[in-house]
Amino acid sequence: MAEKKRMRMRGVKHTSKRLEDDLLDRSRMLSENPGLLRPACAGNCRKCAFDKTFKSIDGLRRIIDNPDALIKEASRFGGDDIVRAYAGTVSLSAAGSIPLLATAKLPGGETVSYAIRGTVKADKLIGCQYFDDPKLRMFLYNDMIKRNKLHLYSFGDNIVCSDKPNMPDDYLDDTFWESPYEFPDDGVSCGHSASAVLEIEVKSLGKTVQICEGCAKNVSALAYMISRLAAVDPMDDIEVRVKHKYHMPGEKDYEVISGDLLKKYMVGLLTDSALIASVKRSKMGDFKGSESSAYVIGSNNYGDSLDDFLAALSGDEHEMDALRKFLSENPRAVVVKNARASEVLNALWENDWKELIAAHTDMKTAESMGDVSKNQPLPTLMAAYNRFVTADVSAALPEFKKPGPITAAADKLAKAYKAGGTDMLRSEIGAKGLKNGKVRVVEASFLLAAGEKEVPFKLTPSEKELADYLKPFARMLMDADGGKYADSMNTYLIASSSGEKV
Repeated sequence: MAEKKRMRMRGVKHTSKRLEDDLLDRSRMLSENPGLLRPACAGNCRKCAFDKTFKSIDGLRRIIDNPDALIKEASRFGGDDIVRAYAGTVSLSAAGSIPLLATAKLPGGETVSYAIRGTVKADKLIGCQYFDDPKLRMFLYNDMIKRNKLHLYSFGDNIVCSDKPNMPDDYLDDTFWESPYEFPDDGVSCGHSASAVLEIEVKSLGKTVQICEGCAKNVSALAYMISRLAAVDPMDDIEVRVKHKYHMPGEKDYEVISGDLLKKYMVGLLTDSALIASVKRSKMGDFKGSESSAYVIGSNNYGDSLDDFLAALSGDEHEMDALRKFLSENPRAVVVKNARASEVLNALWENDWKELIAAHTDMKTAESMGDVSKNQPLPTLMAAYNRFVTADVSAALPEFKKPGPITAAADKLAKAYKAGGTDMLRSEIGAKGLKNGKVRVVEASFLLAAGEKEVPFKLTPSEKELADYLKPFARMLMDADGGKYADSMNTYLIASSSGEKV
C-alpha cells in the first residue's frame, strides 16, 4: 500500500449473529485450507519467503481442533505474525463461537470489526479474518513484503507475489474499474486528444492509463491503482506524467510528476483534474514567457512554423496581413483555443498593438492613432489602414485649412474613394451613418455616386431628395485631380447649400 497509517482501536462489544456467522465461516475455510492465504508466485525467487511461514502453519494441523492450544500459539512473543494470526483466526472455528469483538478505524475512515485472539496485532488479525477482502487482507502481508523487498498484488480472489515489479493485467483492470472512469472497450484510455493529458505508465505491464483534461475527475486514479499493491516503493514500477502542448521546438512534450507533488497525488490529496491544471498552468506560463517563436492552437502544436500556424487560422484579410507581417519580424509564443485570427490578435494586442498596426501600415500611421490598446483590434486596424492608404492620395491633393463639417466630410470621403474605391468608402461611412443630418446626406450622396443602389441607413424624404441631387457633384469631386479638386469641392459645397467654401 502507498503509505502505512496507524489503525485507531475502539472498545469491545458483543457480536451480532450475522457477523459471528461470517467470521466463523471464514475461520472454518482457513482451518480446512490454509493455502487460501498463500500468495501465488509471479517472480523468480531463489527461495520463497513464505515457505517457512506456511511450513509452520502446516505444523498446526495437529492442534487444529484445540482452541486453547491455538490461542497459546497466537500468544507466542517473537513468532511469525502470519502464523500467529492464522492460529488465532482458526481458533474461532475450533471454539465454535465468538464472545467479543473489537473495532478498528481504518486509514480510509471506515471501521471494521474483528475478534481479538492472543497477542496478535489488530492489523494482522483483520488481514487474516478478512482474507477474502482484496483490501483488508493486505494488512496481513505488508510487513513481510517490505522486509523481503517483494511486490504483492491483491485483486479479486487473487494474491500475487513477485521479487520484482510484475503487475498482473487483471490487477490493473480490477483496481482501475473501481474508479469513476468508464472508457471505451473497457480500456484504460479515454482516447481523446487534448492540450493536456494525464499519463500513468505501468512499466512491467507495458500499459499506460491516459486521461485527458476534459475527462479528468476530482479523484486520484493513481490512488486507486496502488490501493492494493504492497512494496517498499509502490512507485518503482509506475511513472506519472502530464503530456502537454506547451513546449518549444526540441523540448520534451511531457512533465514527469515527482517529489511532494507525487506524494500528494499518491494519497489522493491532489486529484487528476487538479494535477493536470497545475502542470498546464505552469507550462503555459513558461511557454508564453518565451522569447522564441512557437504556436499552439487548442491541442495542436505547430512548433515554430509560422506558415503552418497561419494556414490553420481563418479571419479578415486585415487581421491575417497584420499577423503575418508582425510575427515574421517579432518572435512570440502564441497560445489560443480556437483557430481564429481575431483570437490571436486579442492575445497579442495589449502589449503589441502599436507594432501590429505598424506591421499592417507603418510606424508613422501607428503613432498617429494615439493609444488604442483598449480598442477592438480589427476596427482599429481597418481605420489605420484607411488612414495609411489615403496618405499618398492626400499628399497629391489640396489640404483645406479649418474646413467646415460638410467640407471635412466630403474631403474625407472623396479621398477614401480615390485610395480604396467603394470598399474603403463603405468602411469610412459604416452601417449607421452620422447623427448629423446634413453630414448623413453627404455620406449618402457619395455612396450613390459610387454606384450603390441603396444606403445602409435611413433618410427622410427631403434628405433622400437632396442626396440624389448631390450625387453628380459628389462624382465630379471623386474624379477630380489635383488641379481641379478645389474647384470641384466648391461646386459641391454650393450645391449642398452649406454656406462653406474653400
